[in-house]
Amino acid sequence: MDMKDKYMGPFLDETEENLQQLNECLLAFEKGDQEVIDEMFRVAHTLKGMAGTMGFRAMMSLTHAMEDVLDGVRKGSCRLDRKEDVTLLFNCLDTLNALLEEIRRTGDDGGIDTTALVEKLKEAAVSERASEKTSQPAQSESEGRLLEVGVTLSDECLLKGARAYMVFEEAGSLGRIVDSNPPEKTLMEGEFEGREFSFILETERPPEAVKEAVMRVSEIRSCEIKELVESDEESGSAEGKAPRESGEDESPEESGNGSGGLKPSAPGVYRTNQTVRVDVQRLDKLLNLVGELVIGRSRIERLAKDSEFREFEEPILQLGRISKEIQELVTKLRMLPISFIFDRFPRLVRDLSTELGKKVDLRIEGRETELDRSVIDEIGDPMVHLIRNSLDHGLESPEERLAAGKSETGLLRVRAYQDGSSVVVAVEDDGKGIDCAKVIETALEKGLVTPEQAENMSEREAYQLLFMPGFSTSREVTDLSGRGVGMDAVKSKVEALGGRVSVESVVGRGTSVKVKLPITLAIVLALLVEIGGRTYAIPLESVDETLRVEKDQVKVVNGSLVTVLRGEVLPLIDARDFYGLKRRQEEEDLAIVVMRTGFRRIGFVVDEFVGQQEIVIKSFGDTGITRIRWFSGGTILGDGSVVLIIDPAAVEESA
Repeated sequence: MDMKDKYMGPFLDETEENLQQLNECLLAFEKGDQEVIDEMFRVAHTLKGMAGTMGFRAMMSLTHAMEDVLDGVRKGSCRLDRKEDVTLLFNCLDTLNALLEEIRRTGDDGGIDTTALVEKLKEAAVSERASEKTSQPAQSESEGRLLEVGVTLSDECLLKGARAYMVFEEAGSLGRIVDSNPPEKTLMEGEFEGREFSFILETERPPEAVKEAVMRVSEIRSCEIKELVESDEESGSAEGKAPRESGEDESPEESGNGSGGLKPSAPGVYRTNQTVRVDVQRLDKLLNLVGELVIGRSRIERLAKDSEFREFEEPILQLGRISKEIQELVTKLRMLPISFIFDRFPRLVRDLSTELGKKVDLRIEGRETELDRSVIDEIGDPMVHLIRNSLDHGLESPEERLAAGKSETGLLRVRAYQDGSSVVVAVEDDGKGIDCAKVIETALEKGLVTPEQAENMSEREAYQLLFMPGFSTSREVTDLSGRGVGMDAVKSKVEALGGRVSVESVVGRGTSVKVKLPITLAIVLALLVEIGGRTYAIPLESVDETLRVEKDQVKVVNGSLVTVLRGEVLPLIDARDFYGLKRRQEEEDLAIVVMRTGFRRIGFVVDEFVGQQEIVIKSFGDTGITRIRWFSGGTILGDGSVVLIIDPAAVEESA
């Protein structure tokens, strides 16, 4: 099998992780942390080795040039103390990300020219030479120590040749590899038996440094190092030194298992996380099967209940417990920390604040909060919109902040936390806040509201205008704002995910935008209701409460049904009228589902409450059915009947 085909998946995953690590290091370095230079050098060195193994020459040449510059900084022969130098490294990072996407798309990196960047890096390595250090007598080669390094790969390692290559790259950066067992060619091809190999390293570095370098490579179970003692007769040539520490009468237990003196792993050795990479398509298929299992379990439970055979009770309970545990396990397998999104924000804020001429202190909290992968995939762009909006509209310039008695550096806090069966993601700033009067004035100018509506508009209703298509308070169109897009896209995307957006603001003190999202979109609790003789489902996340209202408590105001609930006027939408069904009898009391969409609460009048049930959401895209207005998908109940899932946001917009 061609190496690119064989190793492409792991290469893409590990390169993406290394580029994220490089991004974090660059941001820290820009803030004055000089200690990350070693880590940046290591990442560049690793990327160079991986790209070289795969034959991606553009990426290899760029990372090699970066490695030279960073190595010079480590040794004190180069400086990176100008803003242009840091910007150059950020440009290199952007180009490496572009190369990665090119490889992901085409299988090669030849479509992107890195020559200009490589030349700039070479110039930086020459022009930024520090003053010559005091010359010191060079050590002779014989002063370096000889180390026998035994490496054991983890059981999960599938790419033995790639891992061996990376180990040699890491160790080779600290000295010279004299010999190996098996031979280097066999190691690089991954054709050796077992998961163990050894090599002799001539180096001036201590064994601890070598062990640390080797263990930085993923999927390494352990690394054992012995310092070799050379006799007087053998002191001439490093290549002639025997990989042996003591006499030839060493016992089998002491000499290891015959693989170059390697020892079995012992307590206290370094170990990698025992994890396995799984294709997301397999997880999706597994989740679909679990969904079918949940549906089948519901049907069996219903049949057992109808049959009234008591012998079924115990096995049914056991089946329910097992299927529930499987469902929870699969759901957890699909969960990802929100850091997958949050880790992009430091670079985003850095670039935008520089462009806007603003000083920003970014604080990120709750990186470990988990969401379903499907939610993670969709929420990234809306979060970017919110951050851009906060930087552009919320935070003032340093001069404006000082004039207002504030610190010239604005605070932008992005945090996530779990709230019941939901996750809340908040973007908060200590900027100028939202002027409701200005928002209403802009809406009037754009014809989005009438003068009568504007006169009686509450603060919350004014905030809702921010999410209307075409709304923008910017007078000028720039790359960041003024085009009337952004917040409406945020609202649409969040509500499509079954979530909602809320805004809180105090003029002069700042703004908080909160996005509440369901943890998973696959299997959720729903309220089952009856409308016109058919059963429908409403996601429980969108339901505030249910109630029954007597007919005389319902009034008609401006042609619309309303009722008063604990002093609040609640607009009502009759499901029968909404779906064009036969009108209900006048004497009937009303069963009302109070649904919340954004800032607004709506009373959805149904015929009857059926109960709560765990449902498996089947989107129309999965079934090949074109999206049906007012419904977000369907599900199958225990009796085998198909039920449509009502979309509260679509109902509110269409009312």
